[in-house]
Amino acid sequence: MRPQYSTTVAPHSEPITLSQASDHLRVDSTDDQSYISDLISVAREYFDSVTGRASAETTYILTAESWGDLFNCPATYEIPIFRSPLASVSSVQYYAPDATTLTTMATTDYRVVTSAEPGRIQLVSSPPSVDDRIDAIQITFVAGNNCPPSMSKHAIKMLVSNYYDQRAPIVTGTIATEIPYTLKSLIENQKIGGYF
Repeated sequence: MRPQYSTTVAPHSEPITLSQASDHLRVDSTDDQSYISDLISVAREYFDSVTGRASAETTYILTAESWGDLFNCPATYEIPIFRSPLASVSSVQYYAPDATTLTTMATTDYRVVTSAEPGRIQLVSSPPSVDDRIDAIQITFVAGNNCPPSMSKHAIKMLVSNYYDQRAPIVTGTIATEIPYTLKSLIENQKIGGYF
């Protein structure tokens, strides 16, 4: 089973403001402010899920069944974190065989690399044995920052614009044409790899 990422603490702020989104949409009225704010969150969530980025500071938990499911290179005990940029690692925990509570690894038992993309955790020595369960390993970490790249912010604005203009799943009577090298290329450029 491949590792699972879940959000434990959602962002306190969005990567673009309501004012920035409204300017992009050329909306002067205050009538749709609540709707546009919701679209910003939807666009950010979609962008992050497709690219593997965290465009606003978010706390995640990475869950895996075994160390082998996590290691990029088993010989080096290296765990890539596919939510970028990695800001910090709060804990690396595991269920020892037959244990009913999690054991927390000492911070001296692993190294955290935030300067690479994706960020990485590297165990200092061979990993401990774990219980046979789907949540045997749980890594809690923070990814994202309060100043995402301009390209990410622009892609989120374009997603908001698309959602704002296309309020129904089916549009009749029009032919939509994708503009080359815009939204799709922005998103493709920001992908960091891994499974999303």
